[in-house]
Amino acid sequence: MADKKTSKTNSIITEDITQSSSGPLVFISHDTRDAEFAEAFSKLVKSISGGMLKSFRSSDKTGTEGIEFGDEWFKRLTEKLKEASDVVCIFTERSLERPWILYEAGVARGTLQTPVLGLALGVPLAKVGS
Repeated sequence: MADKKTSKTNSIITEDITQSSSGPLVFISHDTRDAEFAEAFSKLVKSISGGMLKSFRSSDKTGTEGIEFGDEWFKRLTEKLKEASDVVCIFTERSLERPWILYEAGVARGTLQTPVLGLALGVPLAKVGS
């Protein structure tokens, strides 16, 4: 009798793990010109999480973290925003005037209720908020 109960419990746990096998996804919003920062942050996220956290950054042209050649870029961005457990916006002097970072953050927080965090590199926080 205990074996059936244990087997059923193991089956439920296995289903839960299988359904969430992709794990949490960190969407890294950034200006394309800051692709090196985004890549370094992606590597840091993977490293400190022991590979448990995955990331998406549109500028990745070498792996599976970006938009593949031929993909509909807007559709892919939207899909990844929906999948994201968190969004991290990288703000630099170059990106402050770019509307896409604010758009992605707005969709994530305002529409999807996804947590959004900011990372200011080389710019004062007061300048990011204005």
